Amino acid sequence: MINTEETMSLFEFAFCGADGFNGMIKYLTELAEEEQWTQGAEENGVLHKYIKGTFSQCYAQGKIMHTEDDMYCCFNTGLLTPNGNDIVAIFEQNNRSGAQPWRLTGFFDVTQREFMNKFLEVPQLATYINNYEELYFNPTYKIVVSTDHILDDNWERIHEVVPLDKSIVKSLLTGVIEETKKRINRNLRLVVPQYYRKQIMYLMPIDIPISDEKKVTMALAVELTKSKQYRANTIFTKEMAYEKARLLMKPESNWLI
Repeated sequence: MINTEETMSLFEFAFCGADGFNGMIKYLTELAEEEQWTQGAEENGVLHKYIKGTFSQCYAQGKIMHTEDDMYCCFNTGLLTPNGNDIVAIFEQNNRSGAQPWRLTGFFDVTQREFMNKFLEVPQLATYINNYEELYFNPTYKIVVSTDHILDDNWERIHEVVPLDKSIVKSLLTGVIEETKKRINRNLRLVVPQYYRKQIMYLMPIDIPISDEKKVTMALAVELTKSKQYRANTIFTKEMAYEKARLLMKPESNWLI
């Protein structure tokens, strides 16, 4: 885990404009490698959250790169073009009184003149861990789940996709979690790492049956404790889980895609 102190949101740092930012994000989907950026009702909602999260991490790590005259700055989005070129976001100084100090001008391939005429180097990528072993889930550790706590804290979210009484869901939850543990012991790729609350946590698929023919897949979020146990913290919808996992890396697990 990388400890950071300074935090700054993208919209505090720079004027982006609501309509203008949406247009830039749409252009970014065309500039970058193809990916499923819409998971719920909000168009390109995953990409919106990814860019905001990546900026905040770059800022906290001092990876916003400035020109010598400090008229422009940029950060590495972590995305690539289909040809494998880095994509950056470029800002220019905002001279408007009382506004944010910078203005977002857009997203650019680092081979484009807009970048090369201003910057000599490609900015560094945001990073989230020091030890890459943190990405790997250990199936030999015990997983502790408090079904009452999880249901009470997340019932509204769960009930939106699982239209059953809480007592029934509670009875089902214990069984489906045990089933998931068995599946994970046979396929570690089912567990997806995520960066949440400034640490690496893990997402496990749980299939909740709502009828004889239909199951709803949700994500059980667990964290590793100092005592080498996993503690289940919350449950996310599949769409929420994808958004959180994408900040760290592009998810490849079938259940999340």
